[in-house]
Amino acid sequence: MARRKEEAEQSKRLIATKAKELFCQKGYAATSIEDIRTATGMSKGSIYYHFKSKETLFLHLIEANMQEWLDTWKELELSLTTSTDKLYRLAQHYVEDFQNPLLKAAEEFAGSRSADPAIMEQLLIFTKSHYPAFIKLLDEGMRNGEFHEDDTKDLMYILFALMSGLSVAFYDLPYEKLGPMYKKAIDVFLDGIRLPKPLA
Repeated sequence: MARRKEEAEQSKRLIATKAKELFCQKGYAATSIEDIRTATGMSKGSIYYHFKSKETLFLHLIEANMQEWLDTWKELELSLTTSTDKLYRLAQHYVEDFQNPLLKAAEEFAGSRSADPAIMEQLLIFTKSHYPAFIKLLDEGMRNGEFHEDDTKDLMYILFALMSGLSVAFYDLPYEKLGPMYKKAIDVFLDGIRLPKPLA
């Protein structure tokens, strides 16, 4: 029984791996279940056993990608001592994600499914998975005296809007200018929440 379960998990991982490669290479719309069947050497029935549709398969990839982003952030913040440093590193983490090969396919997917409320709701849930990390960072900054006391949830929404909204710069600026742009955004954000240093 355990062996069959492990084989099923291996099949699911293979499908996800090959599908991700195809989505990154060809885009979401241009990749078909037949393409995935050919790449995996598995039957369509086997693919549909693990994923009921191309949409659910892609949602699985987005969810896995989001978890990877969060896991990486948890490791990155461990090496930083101040909440201010963490904010700047968080911004850089956003910039680095622009080089994620799945990004363009994800944008295409979101646009193609805009009429499907269930798909859009799931995408929104994935997006909100950032929220706890933002709240934790802001709470720590208030507790250690770096940021002035404020409504953490309000600041979380503002920070998230700033980080996400700046993504439009990806279409207008070369990649090497995105890092300085995101750093400037954190400078502006900190001007509003940072406590002044006490006079010596």
